[in-house]
Amino acid sequence: MEKEMTSKERAVAVFENRMPDRAPVCDFGNVAMVGQYGYMLKDCRGNVELTKKIMARWSKETQSDLVFGPVESKGIFMDLPGLDVKLPDDDQGSLKSNYFNTPEDVASKPLFDPFDQKECPNFYKYVVDIFKAEHEVCSDVMTPAWCEGVLTTSGFLRGIDELLMELFIEPDDAKKAISRGAEFSRQIVEAELENVDADYVIYTDPVSSADMIDDNTFKEFNLEHLHKNITGWKNKYGVDTMLHICGNTTSMLEDFVKTGAKVMSLDHSVDLSKAREVFDDKMVIMGNIDPVSVLFRGSVADVDRTAEKCFNDAGRDGGYMFGAGCAVPNHTPIENIVQMSVVSKRHPY
Repeated sequence: MEKEMTSKERAVAVFENRMPDRAPVCDFGNVAMVGQYGYMLKDCRGNVELTKKIMARWSKETQSDLVFGPVESKGIFMDLPGLDVKLPDDDQGSLKSNYFNTPEDVASKPLFDPFDQKECPNFYKYVVDIFKAEHEVCSDVMTPAWCEGVLTTSGFLRGIDELLMELFIEPDDAKKAISRGAEFSRQIVEAELENVDADYVIYTDPVSSADMIDDNTFKEFNLEHLHKNITGWKNKYGVDTMLHICGNTTSMLEDFVKTGAKVMSLDHSVDLSKAREVFDDKMVIMGNIDPVSVLFRGSVADVDRTAEKCFNDAGRDGGYMFGAGCAVPNHTPIENIVQMSVVSKRHPY
Protein backbone atom coordinates (compact mmCIF):
# COMPACT_ATOMS: atom_id res chain seq x y z
CA MET A 1 0.00 0.00 0.00
CA GLU A 2 1.25 3.48 -0.83
CA LYS A 3 -0.47 5.20 2.08
CA GLU A 4 -1.02 4.32 5.70
CA MET A 5 -4.70 3.88 6.49
CA THR A 6 -6.50 5.21 9.52
CA SER A 7 -7.68 2.64 12.04
CA LYS A 8 -11.24 2.74 10.79
CA GLU A 9 -10.24 2.60 7.14
CA ARG A 10 -8.07 -0.44 7.89
CA ALA A 11 -10.82 -2.33 9.69
CA VAL A 12 -13.54 -1.40 7.20
CA ALA A 13 -11.36 -2.60 4.33
CA VAL A 14 -11.19 -6.09 5.81
CA PHE A 15 -14.97 -6.20 6.36
CA GLU A 16 -15.41 -5.17 2.72
CA ASN A 17 -13.05 -7.84 1.36
CA ARG A 18 -10.43 -5.27 0.40
CA MET A 19 -6.74 -5.46 1.25
CA PRO A 20 -5.75 -3.07 4.07
CA ASP A 21 -2.29 -1.61 4.56
CA ARG A 22 -1.79 -4.19 7.33
CA ALA A 23 -3.90 -6.54 9.45
CA PRO A 24 -6.20 -4.70 11.89
CA VAL A 25 -6.09 -5.29 15.64
CA CYS A 26 -9.32 -6.04 17.50
CA ASP A 27 -9.38 -5.30 21.23
CA PHE A 28 -11.71 -8.07 22.37
CA GLY A 29 -11.87 -6.92 25.99
CA ASN A 30 -14.79 -5.19 27.62
CA VAL A 31 -13.27 -4.81 31.09
CA ALA A 32 -9.52 -5.01 30.51
CA MET A 33 -9.18 -1.24 30.38
CA VAL A 34 -10.94 -0.50 33.65
CA GLY A 35 -8.15 -1.47 36.06
CA GLN A 36 -5.53 0.14 33.84
CA TYR A 37 -6.78 3.57 34.88
CA GLY A 38 -7.52 2.82 38.51
CA TYR A 39 -11.22 1.99 38.33
CA MET A 40 -13.43 -1.03 38.96
CA LEU A 41 -16.22 -2.22 36.72
CA LYS A 42 -18.84 -0.97 39.17
CA ASP A 43 -17.55 2.58 38.52
CA CYS A 44 -18.38 2.26 34.81
CA ARG A 45 -21.80 0.63 34.99
CA GLY A 46 -24.21 3.13 33.53
CA ASN A 47 -21.59 5.89 33.82
CA VAL A 48 -21.48 7.44 30.35
CA GLU A 49 -18.95 10.17 31.12
CA LEU A 50 -16.47 7.82 32.79
CA THR A 51 -16.85 5.35 29.94
CA LYS A 52 -16.03 8.08 27.43
CA LYS A 53 -12.97 9.08 29.43
CA ILE A 54 -11.67 5.52 29.68
CA MET A 55 -12.47 4.53 26.09
CA ALA A 56 -10.90 7.61 24.51
CA ARG A 57 -7.66 6.98 26.33
CA TRP A 58 -7.68 3.18 25.95
CA SER A 59 -8.43 3.28 22.24
CA LYS A 60 -5.54 5.64 21.60
CA GLU A 61 -3.00 3.92 23.85
CA THR A 62 -3.69 0.34 22.70
CA GLN A 63 -3.53 1.37 19.01
CA SER A 64 -6.46 -0.97 18.33
CA ASP A 65 -8.57 -0.64 15.20
CA LEU A 66 -11.74 -2.20 16.65
CA VAL A 67 -12.77 -1.77 20.29
CA PHE A 68 -15.31 -3.25 22.69
CA GLY A 69 -15.71 -1.32 25.93
CA PRO A 70 -16.95 -1.88 29.51
CA VAL A 71 -20.55 -2.85 28.82
CA GLU A 72 -22.38 -4.75 31.56
CA SER A 73 -23.33 -7.86 29.61
CA LYS A 74 -26.18 -8.84 31.95
CA GLY A 75 -27.83 -5.51 31.19
CA ILE A 76 -29.79 -7.26 28.45
CA PHE A 77 -31.55 -9.38 31.10
CA MET A 78 -31.88 -7.04 34.09
CA ASP A 79 -35.35 -5.77 33.15
CA LEU A 80 -36.93 -9.23 33.27
CA PRO A 81 -39.11 -9.36 36.42
CA GLY A 82 -38.05 -11.74 39.16
CA LEU A 83 -34.62 -12.47 37.69
CA ASP A 84 -31.85 -12.52 40.32
CA VAL A 85 -28.80 -10.72 38.91
CA LYS A 86 -25.51 -10.54 40.78
CA LEU A 87 -23.25 -7.56 39.95
CA PRO A 88 -19.74 -7.98 41.43
CA ASP A 89 -17.67 -4.88 42.01
CA ASP A 90 -15.00 -5.75 39.47
CA ASP A 91 -16.34 -8.44 37.17
CA GLN A 92 -19.20 -9.05 34.77
CA GLY A 93 -22.58 -9.82 36.27
CA SER A 94 -24.14 -13.25 36.51
CA LEU A 95 -27.68 -14.59 36.63
CA LYS A 96 -28.56 -16.44 39.82
CA SER A 97 -31.96 -17.62 38.62
CA ASN A 98 -33.81 -18.52 35.41
CA TYR A 99 -36.59 -16.58 33.76
CA PHE A 100 -38.16 -19.59 32.05
CA ASN A 101 -38.37 -22.15 34.84
CA THR A 102 -40.60 -24.60 32.97
CA PRO A 103 -41.56 -25.39 29.39
CA GLU A 104 -44.87 -23.70 30.18
CA ASP A 105 -42.98 -20.49 31.00
CA VAL A 106 -41.30 -20.67 27.60
CA ALA A 107 -44.70 -20.72 25.96
CA SER A 108 -46.37 -18.03 28.06
CA LYS A 109 -44.03 -15.63 29.89
CA PRO A 110 -43.57 -12.29 28.12
CA LEU A 111 -40.21 -10.72 27.32
CA PHE A 112 -39.79 -6.96 27.34
CA ASP A 113 -39.87 -4.92 24.15
CA PRO A 114 -36.27 -3.69 23.59
CA PHE A 115 -37.56 -0.85 21.42
CA ASP A 116 -39.56 0.62 24.30
CA GLN A 117 -37.17 2.27 26.76
CA LYS A 118 -39.91 2.48 29.40
CA GLU A 119 -40.08 -1.32 29.51
CA CYS A 120 -36.30 -1.81 29.78
CA PRO A 121 -34.51 1.16 31.39
CA ASN A 122 -31.62 -1.01 32.56
CA PHE A 123 -30.97 -2.28 29.03
CA TYR A 124 -30.61 1.31 27.87
CA LYS A 125 -28.60 2.44 30.89
CA TYR A 126 -26.11 -0.42 30.96
CA VAL A 127 -25.88 -1.33 27.27
CA VAL A 128 -27.37 1.05 24.71
CA ASP A 129 -26.15 4.30 26.26
CA ILE A 130 -22.67 2.84 26.85
CA PHE A 131 -22.31 1.73 23.23
CA LYS A 132 -23.57 5.12 22.12
CA ALA A 133 -20.94 6.84 24.27
CA GLU A 134 -18.18 4.60 22.93
CA HIS A 135 -19.16 5.35 19.35
CA GLU A 136 -19.17 9.08 19.99
CA VAL A 137 -15.74 9.17 21.60
CA CYS A 138 -14.06 6.47 19.45
CA SER A 139 -15.30 7.59 16.05
CA ASP A 140 -11.91 6.91 14.44
CA VAL A 141 -12.12 3.15 15.08
CA MET A 142 -14.84 0.53 14.52
CA THR A 143 -17.31 0.23 17.40
CA PRO A 144 -20.04 -2.42 17.70
CA ALA A 145 -23.52 -3.32 18.65
CA TRP A 146 -23.61 -6.59 20.59
CA CYS A 147 -25.69 -9.37 22.07
CA GLU A 148 -25.15 -12.86 23.36
CA GLY A 149 -25.73 -15.40 20.60
CA VAL A 150 -28.71 -17.66 20.07
CA LEU A 151 -27.91 -20.60 22.36
CA THR A 152 -26.34 -18.38 25.00
CA THR A 153 -29.29 -16.00 25.19
CA SER A 154 -31.64 -18.98 25.28
CA GLY A 155 -29.51 -20.60 27.98
CA PHE A 156 -29.59 -17.54 30.20
CA LEU A 157 -33.37 -17.36 29.86
CA ARG A 158 -34.09 -21.06 30.36
CA GLY A 159 -31.04 -21.94 32.45
CA ILE A 160 -27.94 -23.25 30.69
CA ASP A 161 -27.96 -26.65 32.40
CA GLU A 162 -31.67 -27.06 31.74
CA LEU A 163 -31.32 -26.10 28.08
CA LEU A 164 -28.39 -28.44 27.48
CA MET A 165 -30.30 -31.27 29.12
CA GLU A 166 -33.36 -30.60 26.97
CA LEU A 167 -31.24 -30.61 23.81
CA PHE A 168 -30.74 -34.34 24.32
CA ILE A 169 -33.80 -35.43 26.32
CA GLU A 170 -36.62 -33.11 25.20
CA PRO A 171 -35.44 -31.61 21.89
CA ASP A 172 -38.85 -30.18 21.01
CA ASP A 173 -38.90 -28.21 24.28
CA ALA A 174 -35.33 -27.05 23.62
CA LYS A 175 -36.29 -25.82 20.16
CA LYS A 176 -39.13 -23.74 21.60
CA ALA A 177 -36.81 -22.09 24.13
CA ILE A 178 -34.16 -21.50 21.47
CA SER A 179 -36.72 -19.94 19.14
CA ARG A 180 -37.64 -17.40 21.80
CA GLY A 181 -34.01 -16.73 22.66
CA ALA A 182 -33.12 -16.24 19.00
CA GLU A 183 -35.94 -13.73 18.51
CA PHE A 184 -35.08 -11.88 21.71
CA SER A 185 -31.41 -11.55 20.74
CA ARG A 186 -32.41 -10.36 17.27
CA GLN A 187 -34.56 -7.61 18.76
CA ILE A 188 -31.86 -6.63 21.29
CA VAL A 189 -29.37 -6.01 18.47
CA GLU A 190 -31.92 -4.19 16.32
CA ALA A 191 -32.84 -1.89 19.21
CA GLU A 192 -29.16 -1.06 19.61
CA LEU A 193 -28.79 -0.42 15.89
CA GLU A 194 -31.79 1.90 15.98
CA ASN A 195 -30.06 3.99 18.67
CA VAL A 196 -26.34 3.59 17.97
CA ASP A 197 -24.54 4.22 14.70
CA ALA A 198 -22.60 0.98 15.15
CA ASP A 199 -20.10 -0.18 12.55
CA TYR A 200 -20.68 -3.89 13.02
CA VAL A 201 -22.32 -6.46 15.33
CA ILE A 202 -20.51 -8.75 17.76
CA TYR A 203 -22.54 -11.91 18.39
CA THR A 204 -20.97 -13.99 21.17
CA ASP A 205 -22.28 -17.53 21.62
CA PRO A 206 -20.15 -19.46 24.16
CA VAL A 207 -22.90 -22.02 24.82
CA SER A 208 -22.31 -23.18 21.23
CA SER A 209 -18.76 -24.11 22.21
CA ALA A 210 -17.57 -27.48 20.96
CA ASP A 211 -16.79 -28.18 24.62
CA MET A 212 -20.57 -28.15 25.25
CA ILE A 213 -22.24 -29.35 22.03
CA ASP A 214 -21.11 -31.18 18.89
CA ASP A 215 -21.32 -30.05 15.29
CA ASN A 216 -24.53 -32.01 14.61
CA THR A 217 -26.26 -30.29 17.53
CA PHE A 218 -24.98 -26.94 16.26
CA LYS A 219 -26.47 -27.60 12.84
CA GLU A 220 -29.81 -28.82 14.16
CA PHE A 221 -30.49 -26.26 16.86
CA ASN A 222 -28.49 -23.12 16.07
CA LEU A 223 -27.30 -22.67 12.50
CA GLU A 224 -30.61 -21.62 10.96
CA HIS A 225 -31.29 -19.06 13.71
CA LEU A 226 -27.81 -17.57 13.44
CA HIS A 227 -28.13 -17.24 9.68
CA LYS A 228 -31.57 -15.63 9.92
CA ASN A 229 -30.45 -13.03 12.45
CA ILE A 230 -27.06 -12.23 10.93
CA THR A 231 -28.33 -11.88 7.37
CA GLY A 232 -31.37 -9.99 8.65
CA TRP A 233 -29.20 -7.30 10.27
CA LYS A 234 -27.15 -7.03 7.10
CA ASN A 235 -30.22 -6.63 4.91
CA LYS A 236 -32.04 -4.20 7.23
CA TYR A 237 -29.18 -2.09 8.60
CA GLY A 238 -26.26 -2.75 6.26
CA VAL A 239 -23.98 -4.00 9.06
CA ASP A 240 -21.88 -7.15 9.07
CA THR A 241 -21.41 -9.46 12.03
CA MET A 242 -18.42 -10.86 13.88
CA LEU A 243 -19.42 -14.21 15.38
CA HIS A 244 -17.53 -15.59 18.39
CA ILE A 245 -17.82 -19.16 19.66
CA CYS A 246 -15.48 -20.51 22.33
CA GLY A 247 -13.49 -23.73 22.43
CA ASN A 248 -12.00 -26.01 19.81
CA THR A 249 -14.61 -25.52 17.10
CA THR A 250 -12.61 -27.14 14.30
CA SER A 251 -15.46 -29.57 13.56
CA MET A 252 -17.84 -26.62 13.07
CA LEU A 253 -15.69 -24.52 10.73
CA GLU A 254 -17.60 -25.41 7.56
CA ASP A 255 -20.88 -24.57 9.28
CA PHE A 256 -19.59 -21.16 10.39
CA VAL A 257 -19.32 -20.14 6.75
CA LYS A 258 -23.06 -20.82 6.39
CA THR A 259 -24.03 -18.43 9.21
CA GLY A 260 -23.59 -15.36 7.01
CA ALA A 261 -21.11 -13.78 9.43
CA LYS A 262 -18.34 -11.77 7.84
CA VAL A 263 -15.76 -12.34 10.61
CA MET A 264 -15.23 -15.46 12.72
CA SER A 265 -13.56 -14.96 16.09
CA LEU A 266 -11.74 -18.19 16.91
CA ASP A 267 -10.55 -19.41 20.28
CA HIS A 268 -6.88 -20.21 20.89
CA SER A 269 -7.50 -23.97 20.69
CA VAL A 270 -8.45 -23.83 16.98
CA ASP A 271 -5.76 -24.53 14.38
CA LEU A 272 -5.68 -21.33 12.33
CA SER A 273 -4.03 -23.05 9.37
CA LYS A 274 -6.99 -25.42 9.17
CA ALA A 275 -9.45 -22.54 9.58
CA ARG A 276 -7.75 -20.59 6.77
CA GLU A 277 -7.99 -23.65 4.54
CA VAL A 278 -11.70 -24.13 5.26
CA PHE A 279 -12.69 -20.46 5.12
CA ASP A 280 -10.46 -19.59 2.14
CA ASP A 281 -11.64 -16.07 1.21
CA LYS A 282 -15.23 -16.61 2.39
CA MET A 283 -14.69 -15.49 6.02
CA VAL A 284 -12.29 -13.20 7.82
CA ILE A 285 -10.50 -14.75 10.81
CA MET A 286 -10.09 -12.87 14.10
CA GLY A 287 -7.91 -14.28 16.91
CA ASN A 288 -6.69 -16.63 18.27
CA ILE A 289 -4.16 -15.49 20.89
CA ASP A 290 -4.74 -17.13 24.28
CA PRO A 291 -6.28 -14.34 26.41
CA VAL A 292 -5.12 -15.80 29.73
CA SER A 293 -1.79 -17.61 29.38
CA VAL A 294 -0.42 -15.23 26.72
CA LEU A 295 -2.11 -11.82 26.96
CA PHE A 296 -2.86 -11.75 30.69
CA ARG A 297 -0.03 -13.80 32.19
CA GLY A 298 2.53 -13.76 29.39
CA SER A 299 5.31 -11.34 28.52
CA VAL A 300 5.55 -9.00 25.56
CA ALA A 301 7.84 -11.58 23.96
CA ASP A 302 5.16 -14.26 24.43
CA VAL A 303 2.58 -12.06 22.70
CA ASP A 304 5.03 -11.26 19.92
CA ARG A 305 5.81 -14.91 19.26
CA THR A 306 2.15 -16.00 19.34
CA ALA A 307 0.94 -13.12 17.17
CA GLU A 308 3.64 -13.93 14.61
CA LYS A 309 2.43 -17.51 14.42
CA CYS A 310 -1.21 -16.42 14.03
CA PHE A 311 -0.25 -14.12 11.19
CA ASN A 312 1.82 -16.78 9.46
CA ASP A 313 -0.99 -19.32 9.81
CA ALA A 314 -3.89 -17.13 8.71
CA GLY A 315 -2.92 -13.61 7.69
CA ARG A 316 -0.25 -13.63 5.00
CA ASP A 317 -2.75 -13.05 2.21
CA GLY A 318 -5.17 -10.79 4.11
CA GLY A 319 -8.52 -11.63 5.64
CA TYR A 320 -7.13 -11.67 9.19
CA MET A 321 -7.41 -9.54 12.34
CA PHE A 322 -5.08 -9.81 15.31
CA GLY A 323 -6.92 -10.39 18.55
CA ALA A 324 -7.54 -12.58 21.57
CA GLY A 325 -9.28 -15.92 21.27
CA CYS A 326 -11.88 -14.82 23.82
CA ALA A 327 -12.59 -11.93 26.19
CA VAL A 328 -9.45 -10.29 27.57
CA PRO A 329 -9.30 -10.45 31.40
CA ASN A 330 -9.35 -7.36 33.56
CA HIS A 331 -5.88 -6.00 34.41
CA THR A 332 -4.29 -7.45 31.27
CA PRO A 333 -1.05 -5.44 30.75
CA ILE A 334 -1.66 -2.79 28.14
CA GLU A 335 1.79 -3.33 26.66
CA ASN A 336 0.72 -6.88 25.72
CA ILE A 337 -2.25 -5.54 23.79
CA VAL A 338 -0.08 -2.92 22.12
CA GLN A 339 2.29 -5.65 20.96
CA MET A 340 -0.34 -6.98 18.58
CA SER A 341 -0.13 -3.67 16.73
CA VAL A 342 3.66 -3.85 16.79
CA VAL A 343 3.52 -7.23 15.04
CA SER A 344 0.93 -5.95 12.57
CA LYS A 345 3.14 -2.99 11.64
CA ARG A 346 5.99 -5.39 11.02
CA HIS A 347 3.99 -7.03 8.21
CA PRO A 348 2.54 -4.41 5.83
CA TYR A 349 0.77 -5.86 2.80
